[in-house]
Amino acid sequence: MQENQSSYILHPVFLSVVGSIFILGLVIVKLSLFGREKSYLNLLLTTAIAGIMWYALIYLLTNSGYLTAYPFLFNKGLPLYYLIGPCFYLYIRGSLNPAHVAFKKNDLLHLIIIIPAIISIIPYTIASQAQQQWVVDQVANNVRFAFSDSKYIVGAWHWFAFPLSAFIYTVMQLKLTVNTAKQKKHDPKVIRWIYMFTAICGTIFLGMIAVSLSVLGNLNDTYAILHSGKLVLSLCLCLLILSGLFFINPAFLYGFVQANTLSGNENVTLKRKSKPLEEFESIRVNMYDNALVVRVENYINRTEAFRKTGLTISELASMLEVPNHKLSDLFNNHYQLNFNTYINNLRIEYVKERLEAGEWRQFTLEAIAQDAGFSSRNTFFLAFKKVMDTTPSNYLAMLKQASVA
Repeated sequence: MQENQSSYILHPVFLSVVGSIFILGLVIVKLSLFGREKSYLNLLLTTAIAGIMWYALIYLLTNSGYLTAYPFLFNKGLPLYYLIGPCFYLYIRGSLNPAHVAFKKNDLLHLIIIIPAIISIIPYTIASQAQQQWVVDQVANNVRFAFSDSKYIVGAWHWFAFPLSAFIYTVMQLKLTVNTAKQKKHDPKVIRWIYMFTAICGTIFLGMIAVSLSVLGNLNDTYAILHSGKLVLSLCLCLLILSGLFFINPAFLYGFVQANTLSGNENVTLKRKSKPLEEFESIRVNMYDNALVVRVENYINRTEAFRKTGLTISELASMLEVPNHKLSDLFNNHYQLNFNTYINNLRIEYVKERLEAGEWRQFTLEAIAQDAGFSSRNTFFLAFKKVMDTTPSNYLAMLKQASVA
């Protein structure tokens, strides 16, 4: 090594990366303890964070020289790196749109990107322990070996491909957020947080491409670039900010509550330091109700409980293990809708999605409505007309006309 290990431990780059790993580790711990109603989204977020942590850990081990003690970690995390971008995108999409809060088969299409990475790490993975030790010893002695054409080293093109693919997903994430913001279904603060999160992700991914270009253009200075270059230091600080965003924003634990499901009382702010006790109590109750709102919405959308014909508020309260009166109070004061109207609105949205997906070609309107949970044709038509301001037949006719055009 060109610099002893102890001096590197005090380097700003090292401290920034270690701090990021620690904070992201706390995020994963919290994800395992809270928000279990959105287990699929939590899995996506945990996978993306794990990919970042593994990348950061390998970077530290490589630059500090400690990689020689952990040869089994080297070159194994590449598939996980490719999942960072897709998992962040799917997580944000599911958090903003209840229709994607649960796993769907189409989501697997976003994961096939890891296949080339898996193929690339096979030679090192199946190598003997002695061979793996020799590889990491070479990297520790000269980090340029990590960019060589050795069969045990993944192709240099991966260091462009995975951050580029992640950046593309970041652009998709930005577009998704912009479209969601136009619908005004979420608190503007949540949208601003996602914008900031997306901007930092994009900066990191572009920075990784820039570092790879710099290294390949100056192989003789590889160690200096990766160890103390200004670009690397900037990326590490961005990573620290990114990890902090997760830690200080509770939305990743409980999900993003749609603005149109909340009552005006939830926008109460502390405009002066002294408030009557009852006002503080009101704010505390609203904060509790917000958590209940997220719990109810996540459960209903994950299990599609609304599709149960004849579902009652008592049955839903039993499913959620929540006192019946609290659930009743939630619908009356937060949603300002009676329970049946709320459930029927979800059923109409479900019917719309199926019709827009073209399933009317295989099923009748009545069959789709029955599958959505409507007890009769008349109930379905009345609910649809109330929500859509048109009859199901007219709506279907418009869809057919649009598909022909």
